[in-house]
This record gives sequence, C-alpha cells and structure tokens, in this order.
Amino acid sequence: MIPKNNLKSIILVITFTSNNILYTLTDIEGKVLFWTSSGLKRLKGAKKITLTTIIFSIKTILAYFDNIKIKSIHLKLKGFDKNKKIVLKILKQSTLNILSIANNSMSAHNGCKKPKSRRI
Repeated sequence: MIPKNNLKSIILVITFTSNNILYTLTDIEGKVLFWTSSGLKRLKGAKKITLTTIIFSIKTILAYFDNIKIKSIHLKLKGFDKNKKIVLKILKQSTLNILSIANNSMSAHNGCKKPKSRRI
C-alpha cells in the first residue's frame, strides 16, 4: 500500500480502444497505482463495451477510491468511442470531486502523401 501523504492528487486515465476500455490510476509522477479494464469480465470482442461491463469496471475503481479514502481526481481521456459520455456521466454521478478533465485524443492531420500517378 502506498503512503497516504503521497496521494495528494490522483489521475484517472481512461483509454478507449476499438473493443475495450482501459482504466489506469496514477499518481502525479505517473506511477501506476491500480488498473482495470472492461475486458476483465471474460467477455470477448464488442461485448466488452456494454453498459453492464462499463458500470462493473467503474464500480471497482470507486471501491478502490473508498479503500484509500480519495475524494478528488483529475481525468484524462484518450481515444474515440461512443461510450465516452456514458463513462463521464457515471463518474459525475458518483461522490468523486472531478478537478479537471483533459481529452488527449489523437486526431489525424492530413497523413501520408499519396503516390504520384503512373505515366505511360
């Protein structure tokens, strides 16, 4: 267990992939304290991203927060998914105090150059 005096600010990083959602709790230095995912219920494929698995994984995170007695967090969101609003809604309804929300999604900026057309 990590000493409680080092837990002044906790960052919850939520990564949305194509068929999974990863939750990572880190301290301000980036050391991982706890992690979980919606794939821990032993479901495969697109069934991992259902409302029940999202609620289950958030409940495990909230139970960990109750265990270490943390009330305020910073949120970082990565990736694109339709369930981003659902996850934020569930976290706002909890007893946590969300200090900041950062969206670190990578967006394309033109990409690679197309090959030249062939001249005959």
